[in-house]
Amino acid sequence: MSKFKAFTSLLLTAIMSVTLLSACASNNGNEPAKSNESSNTSTNVTETSAVKTNEEPITLTYFLNAPGDNVPEHFKIADLITEKTGVTVKYERLVGEIEQKLGVMIAGGEYPDMIYPGDKAHMLIDAGALLPLEDLIEEHAPNLKKLYANYWERMKATDGHIYSLPNSVPTGQPNRAISPAFWIQKEVLKDAGYPKITTFDQYVDVLKNYAQKYPQIDGQDTIPFEILTYDWRLFTLTTAMQFLAGGPNDSRAMVNPETGELTFYQTDEKISKRYYEKLNEMWNEGLIDKEAFVMNYDQYLAKLSSGRVLGMHDQTWQFQDATAALKQQDKLDRMFAPLQLTFDESIKADYMDVPSINYGNGWSMSVDNKDPVRTIKFIDTLASDEMQILRSWGVKDEDYKVDENGRFIRTPEQRKWFESNENALGWDGKIMWFFPNASGTLPDGNNYWPGEQPEEIVANYTETDKKILEAYGVKTYPELFNPGNTKRKYFPIWSIELTEDLKIFDQRLNDLNKKYPPQMVVAKSKEQFNEYWDEYVTSVNKLDVKGWMDYHSAEVKKRQENW
Repeated sequence: MSKFKAFTSLLLTAIMSVTLLSACASNNGNEPAKSNESSNTSTNVTETSAVKTNEEPITLTYFLNAPGDNVPEHFKIADLITEKTGVTVKYERLVGEIEQKLGVMIAGGEYPDMIYPGDKAHMLIDAGALLPLEDLIEEHAPNLKKLYANYWERMKATDGHIYSLPNSVPTGQPNRAISPAFWIQKEVLKDAGYPKITTFDQYVDVLKNYAQKYPQIDGQDTIPFEILTYDWRLFTLTTAMQFLAGGPNDSRAMVNPETGELTFYQTDEKISKRYYEKLNEMWNEGLIDKEAFVMNYDQYLAKLSSGRVLGMHDQTWQFQDATAALKQQDKLDRMFAPLQLTFDESIKADYMDVPSINYGNGWSMSVDNKDPVRTIKFIDTLASDEMQILRSWGVKDEDYKVDENGRFIRTPEQRKWFESNENALGWDGKIMWFFPNASGTLPDGNNYWPGEQPEEIVANYTETDKKILEAYGVKTYPELFNPGNTKRKYFPIWSIELTEDLKIFDQRLNDLNKKYPPQMVVAKSKEQFNEYWDEYVTSVNKLDVKGWMDYHSAEVKKRQENW
């Protein structure tokens, strides 16, 4: 489901790779220093008002439903935060599958102080593992109350409690950030003469022509189209067709914004079958990676990072590590440009998210938290504008500068340093993102995140980017996309909390999606494809599709009327 889906809009939203690779710093005016140097912890403390707390030091544990490198014990921003708050955070990142990890926690009845469960918060809520947050916020967290004021009632679960604090709360002037898209290697566009590509068929033809012309890249076989299906990331396969049919990042069903009518597209012949048929044709022509349905997430990123993948459907947040790796290797032309594609030119594309938050998906506090009041005060401090600037931009005059117009900017040297995966992990804007934060503009007009600051967006464009944008008559990539449809007040569907019965439906549909769509794609003949499709439709229709549709239709109606 594309609510990762959120890390959707995780991520959402809507943060480009530069956003997530922001910030750390140095002992001189231009070059950030290495993150593991303990001497950094006192740098410019007074400039961030990071005075020492009078409270006793405390260490809080935090589990993240986000695989990746281990978080270092010390990095500058974290040490500055510790100096101000007295709180040290010990992180644990996901290894393996999230359902299994949470299942072990639940079975053992032992939880870390804080949890970021992603879209699996319902497992912990059902197990009674999460603390309600609304009273703690009301009593001890004015910054959090202000941040979530416009979404307070919407964040509540069916039992009336708030268990999760989402990331990227739209604030000030919202930013148009691209997340879901069909991506194409920039070198492919250049080689093809910057053609107009608006349909999926046109896209496939361009990829095919390049692969035939260049069967190998840097000594390895060219991969025209890549698909990620590992674990819950299967959504890159099973929701791509909603965009081609003119829908936004909703998942499972498409909503007519004029009438509120829902279409369950998963078994729709004109939508899902049409897409799978095209993929099957591509598979049999050798245009899809033969390892697409057996590789894991790390292998997927490695292939994108190699520079031999020409295109894929994905969301920005999911492959930003590969983007950084390509840039670090100076493979600038092998990076990816976004396209808003549809099945045919009569369909209006609707890729850009309407400003919203990721309901039910964010920072949570467990029932085993050693000090809930101290913890919520800590999170409240992190949510202040002062600390959000520190978390995302770093330390003034070391990690960024303020020009004569009051605009936050970085020097070329600072930008280059932040492009390094190793250095970015040293302070880790990626990790700081997993705490409640705003997205959009500060009161002074600067953006909360560097990757959203217009000056930084343009400054980070390569010469290749500039040539592409000039060829298409725009200055930024978001200009290539239609704006989000503000009539979609309900947006997105995937944030609607499910009943117990519908959670079972959801899981069973996921199981069927793991089995049948890959079989359809690799079918050896039209007849075999149709057999798999018919089996899939029959199996899905044995589930309570009507119940799912009725429930979501009613919830969409409520949101459209009340939000």
